[in-house]
Amino acid sequence: MFMDILSKHGLKRINALGEEFDPNFHEALSQEPAEGKKNMEVIQVHQNGYTLNDRVIRAAKVVVAKND
Repeated sequence: MFMDILSKHGLKRINALGEEFDPNFHEALSQEPAEGKKNMEVIQVHQNGYTLNDRVIRAAKVVVAKND
């Protein structure tokens, strides 16, 4: 219910899992090898990020794929 009220005022969660790493919305905590994933694809989310009226108030903390 609390999140519903906040979303009505412009709060949105940043969907990071499976997306390409974007330093404007994501904070990379580490890189790990991952088969079947593209290089720099977000493979794990440690902490969700949020935007308020299209401005980042907290970046999502993520792990990205590193394929050589």
